[in-house]
Amino acid sequence: MKKMSIWLNEKDKGYQEIDKNMEVDVLIVGGGITGLSTIFALKDSGLKTILVERNICGCGVTSRSTAKITYLQEKIYMNIRKSSKDEASLYLKSQIEAVNKVKDIVKNYNIECDLKLVSSYLFTNEEKNIRELEEEYDFLKANHVSVEKTKLEGINNILALKVDNTYTFHPLKYINQLKEMMRDNIYENSKVEKIDKIDGYYYSLVNGFVIKSKYVVIATHYPYFLIPFLMPFKTHVETSYIGAKKVREVKDISAINIDSDCISFRYYQNNNSKYLIYLFNSYSSCNIKSIKDNFDELNKLYKFDYTWSNKDIITNDYIPYVGRIYKNDDTLLMGCGYNTWGMTNGVLAGQILSDIILKKDNPYISLYAPHRRINFNKIVRLPIDIGCSMKAIIKSTKGNVNNSKVIYTKRNGKSVAIYKDSNNKEHIVLNRCPHMKCGLVFNEVEMTWDCLCHGSRFTIDGKCIEGPSNFDIAFKA
Repeated sequence: MKKMSIWLNEKDKGYQEIDKNMEVDVLIVGGGITGLSTIFALKDSGLKTILVERNICGCGVTSRSTAKITYLQEKIYMNIRKSSKDEASLYLKSQIEAVNKVKDIVKNYNIECDLKLVSSYLFTNEEKNIRELEEEYDFLKANHVSVEKTKLEGINNILALKVDNTYTFHPLKYINQLKEMMRDNIYENSKVEKIDKIDGYYYSLVNGFVIKSKYVVIATHYPYFLIPFLMPFKTHVETSYIGAKKVREVKDISAINIDSDCISFRYYQNNNSKYLIYLFNSYSSCNIKSIKDNFDELNKLYKFDYTWSNKDIITNDYIPYVGRIYKNDDTLLMGCGYNTWGMTNGVLAGQILSDIILKKDNPYISLYAPHRRINFNKIVRLPIDIGCSMKAIIKSTKGNVNNSKVIYTKRNGKSVAIYKDSNNKEHIVLNRCPHMKCGLVFNEVEMTWDCLCHGSRFTIDGKCIEGPSNFDIAFKA
């Protein structure tokens, strides 16, 4: 079994790096689906635009997705409707448009990314959830969606909703071909260390060089800054566990349930190899007791050929944050918080962000605005998210209490964590996440140091591979 995402078999080579001072119109920070979608949307604008990625494009959270392109999204509409039926309808419309946008980009630019037309199912096997599915059916019908009530063959369920015209794809193949089209404007292995604004321009320190720009788009999975937006108090981090196993046949379906134990699956075919991609259970990171135990629970279901985990940012009103970081400033923008539906929302964010820069109308700018109005969900979720954030911070100080292979001590006056591998080799890192100084937990399945608070991840020897941390934790004697 490989302890990695199946999509990472398509990991691309690194392109050029920032090696000189530059002046551009737009600087995009982050090379996942949001960043690539944004630079692609700006390609014919006449603006000089570049994208910088600290590692390799697409190899962060984008490569850990189940990679569904669907508007049938678990309980998203149910949750948004608690605050506003109109906002739920507008969000649904945006997701349908995002699905069609991916389809059109793939078709118009001949992108080979294993795009497959599938039917999407939303199902339950709990009597108490039948009413919610019935209400979801009514909501979809009222919004002119062709949906039917049915049952899903081959899996235990008592009611399912089915829609057509949805897709699955290979996320890294898609990213890599967008990257190839924009290769002269893409810089990898290029880490942003600091951003200052002086006299109306941004000066970003990248690899020790300065990039001057009129606009900056933060397209990272989790913004590296705390102020001004205070992300930790408006969101929480959710971790999911995913496996891929070979099967004899693939089905033209994807599915997710609304039950207490989350199940989400789809199929994938690569040449003659056929796979079931299966997600089982998601946990708020503040409630994770043991990463290894959660993987063990996944592996009890099937004999997987690949296993990996993913981290998602859940916003307190279940709508992503896309747009202006400062309410009345079009020059500093962000896109994040996709509530586990990053493939559609990342593509949609690229269009919204580019339209703001180009001063074009977009019907979703207000809905997704980071500074949108207070609503019921925000009021209810705010203390819960703050509590989860504080719980994760407190919990992080205890480290790997159940892992005898990890030692917490001091070296040269610095707090460090030490993991001894099977060859008894010591891997020593600084024991605090540079983002907000939370403690780190060793993920002995994927061999990474993980921050439970806000989702930063580091290699076994301390290189940052996912933010919000902007720095490595490698220990230097």
